[in-house]
Amino acid sequence: MNLRSSGAKPNVSEEETVAQPEENAAVAGASLVEAPADTVAGEVVLRLTDVVKTFPGVRALDGVQLEVRAGEVHCLLGQNGAGKSTLIKVLAGVHQPDSGQVEWRGEPTTFANPQAAMRAGIATIYQELDLVEDLSVGENAFLGHEPRRLGFVRRGQMVRRTRQILGRLGHGEIHPKRMVRALPAAGKQIVSMARALSHEARLIIMDEPSAVLAHDEVGNLFRIIRELTAQGIAVIYISHRLEEIREIGDRVTVLKDGRTTAANLPARDTPTRDLVSRMTGRSIEYVFPERPAAGPAGAELLQVEGLTRAGEFADVSLDVRAGEIVGIAGLVGSGRSELLETIYGARRADSGTIRMAGRALRAGVGAAVRAGMGMAPEERKSQALLLGEPIYRNVTLSTFSRYARFGFTNVAAEQAEANRIAADLELRPRDVRRPVRTLSGGNQQKVVVGRWLLGDTKLLILDEPTRGVDIGARAELYQVIRNLAVQGVGVLLVSSEVPEVLGLADRVLVMREGRVVREAPAGELDENTVLDLVMAGSLMEGAPA
Repeated sequence: MNLRSSGAKPNVSEEETVAQPEENAAVAGASLVEAPADTVAGEVVLRLTDVVKTFPGVRALDGVQLEVRAGEVHCLLGQNGAGKSTLIKVLAGVHQPDSGQVEWRGEPTTFANPQAAMRAGIATIYQELDLVEDLSVGENAFLGHEPRRLGFVRRGQMVRRTRQILGRLGHGEIHPKRMVRALPAAGKQIVSMARALSHEARLIIMDEPSAVLAHDEVGNLFRIIRELTAQGIAVIYISHRLEEIREIGDRVTVLKDGRTTAANLPARDTPTRDLVSRMTGRSIEYVFPERPAAGPAGAELLQVEGLTRAGEFADVSLDVRAGEIVGIAGLVGSGRSELLETIYGARRADSGTIRMAGRALRAGVGAAVRAGMGMAPEERKSQALLLGEPIYRNVTLSTFSRYARFGFTNVAAEQAEANRIAADLELRPRDVRRPVRTLSGGNQQKVVVGRWLLGDTKLLILDEPTRGVDIGARAELYQVIRNLAVQGVGVLLVSSEVPEVLGLADRVLVMREGRVVREAPAGELDENTVLDLVMAGSLMEGAPA
């Protein structure tokens, strides 16, 4: 991987630098990156002073202060809607600040576009990955700066260099010629990292990089980050998981309502209550609704028997009753998400049966919805939302026929219903006429869940319901999910966060390598037990893939 300073090799054209062979990088024991020749560990590489950015009706950044040093992991915390995404886009050249100053390596600057930011040495890995799914892994990794000679792309060299990068990332099993569309979410995250590391980066911004990674993959991510910072690369790390901040971070800056409420806090020593208080005004990290006392079991809603889909999961049986929350824990790649999608009809099972209220369910999403199923998928932007449409249209999407008559749509009724849902879920901002793409990740997730509050939903399927959702919004979503269960809705959910599964579910299934290896009431399990179950014998622990 070539992360050299652009000033390290004078009098060399950009094309020659890109095309230079990388054989030495493959030598055993070689460093992940070369240190930028003109970067001194500990010096300030990025400083923001009183940065302001406004959009119509919204002051997204209101005098932000930020200082990042070479060789450090600087953690950026804040609720959804606090301004983190806007700040990232200012640094990445997507937006220009309205006022204030951005200093990059000691010089006041603005980046006219993302290409300018990348050329300056700032690489961004977004939470919602910006990959081109119909290109290969290698083509995505070197998109826009392909190795060339005489105007022709040197595909063999691009494949070799991509393979080296992926090997250093600990994912040599991903072939550079594989289409990105065919990769799971975790694989796409790795490709996005490979793209960032293929540039001469001095600062890498990572927005929720662990959201789709398994526990051992997070450890591999941290190994990579430590090697990067050891070479003088600065990292801005954004995560809602405070335990990650403790482990990988050096300093912390907190945003709230577009303002910096705390700067340069020690990541390992600042009490959790202080961080959470500065983010939310509350002093708690997770608040799970009280689990109701065991009463008479509700009627059986969902019954799955012997469900199998080759290469993904095998012989899975489970049931969900009215008013019950059933959680599934397992590593990324254990087949948990594929199982949910098959139950919902988005994938076709090879064998097994699915019944709703005792009736066999025909294959297909339409049949599942008619039977009373609703689903909030893991990839909300690509699978659940119409990003260019207003909030109210996204909320009413599954019940749209209610508002249409004789070829006309009752927009006022749509907006009224969406306003009610927005108030129930404390959507921010509340204006349901805004395009849904303008919402933060947590508020977009509220829209997806809220959609099913309008329909006659009997079973709600949730895949990573709080992925990328801030602490305050999590508590609100937990309460919404529990309220639905109290009203008699059955809930089947998957989460990568074991405490979330144990704290929210009534009953837990543990999956490993496509099979259910344990089922028990949530109160009979603890985090260590679940982690032991999902890790034991895992392919992640060194068995051949």
